[in-house]
Formats: sequence, C-alpha cells, structure tokens
Amino acid sequence: MSIRRNRKSSLRRRVAAIATAGALATTGGLMAASPASAATVSDRTIANAAKNAGLSGCRGVSTATWVAIALAESNGNTHARATGIEDSRGLWQVNLWAHGDWVGKRNLYDISTNAWAAKKVCQMQGPKAWSTYTNGAYKKFLSRGHAVGG
Repeated sequence: MSIRRNRKSSLRRRVAAIATAGALATTGGLMAASPASAATVSDRTIANAAKNAGLSGCRGVSTATWVAIALAESNGNTHARATGIEDSRGLWQVNLWAHGDWVGKRNLYDISTNAWAAKKVCQMQGPKAWSTYTNGAYKKFLSRGHAVGG
C-alpha cells in the first residue's frame, strides 16, 4: 500500500512540474509571486512611487501613463518576475541582465528602487524600452492611471 501511495505521489509531483513548465512557456516566463508572498499594491501607491522617483514627466510621459505601464508590465505586483530571455523584476519590470552594471545588488522588488531604476531606463531609452508601451498594451490601464495620476 505504501509503495502505491509513493508512486502516486511521485506521479503527482511530475505532473505538477510539467504543468509549471507549461505555464512558464505560455506566459513568456512571467511568473507572479505566489499568493502568500504576492505584494500587489494600489494604483495610488504606483503613482506616488513614480512621482517620488521623478519618473513622472520623464521624456514627457505623464504619471498616468507610467501607472498604466506598471500595471501592464506587472499587474501591480511588486514581486513580478519575467525570466527566460530576460530577468525583469518589479512593478516596471526592469531588466537586470540589461541594466545590471548600474543596478548592482539593489532590490528591484522594492517599490522605490524599481521606480528609481525605471527612471534611469527612461532617461537612457525613453518609454519605448517597455514592450507594453510600444505594443500599446498599457492603454487598457490608462483610465486607472488617470484616476490616480492625472
């Protein structure tokens, strides 16, 4: 009886691993944190972080648009992480591989640090550094950005 139970348990673990791999493949590698560790913040918190870091107005982009970009990138989850062909982290999904030389060991899951890093990326590359900006995905969140960011 215990052998049968162990086989079933082993099979369940293998099926779970395959399902996880499939989820990674279909989401492009973006794995949100588990509910226990997820840190989804309010739209107002995102707007305040953008303003406090000086991200608002970078290259003429409004606070509302920066909120919309963050929501499109991470759905407001400070622990969002995209892996695979990149290692992007936090609200604005700052790519550690592309910007590791100046990000260093800073915690990109911290709201203020991520906003600061997003501002640096904006200063270097503009909002087109974010695929959700260039492909227009941020637009479905603009009304939420306008509601909190102006």
